[in-house]
Amino acid sequence: MRGTLLLALLSVRSSYLRGIETAVDNADEVPDTLQWWFGDGGWWRIRTYALDHDIHAYQIANSLQTTLELAKKNNRDHYGDIIQSQHLIHFVDCANPAEVDAEFGRIGLVPRVEIVIAQFAFWKPDEAEYSTKSNPP
Repeated sequence: MRGTLLLALLSVRSSYLRGIETAVDNADEVPDTLQWWFGDGGWWRIRTYALDHDIHAYQIANSLQTTLELAKKNNRDHYGDIIQSQHLIHFVDCANPAEVDAEFGRIGLVPRVEIVIAQFAFWKPDEAEYSTKSNPP
């Protein structure tokens, strides 16, 4: 599956369900992430919550108003104070393990990409299973 992933690792770990957020104090702690997927299965905004392994995925209309630059601006405006690092990853085929290994090796992250029903791909900060556990308004 072809696409582009904008991946922001946050300096916090939180639970949407419990309404708590703590700072990531060391490299062994799993951070929350904010991700944007632009691909053949649509354009998506994905937020992971480390404490509960919760994921919120929202499909965004494929329009000229929804661009990579808008995603970067949104990240800066709403999460700029807690973005630890941000990476832009282009995939010819994110289902190809060799390509995933190479792209994540380039940025120094473990290659854990999950594809959700040919709609979007996201990076998992750890080996846990991520699923939607809460429903924001």
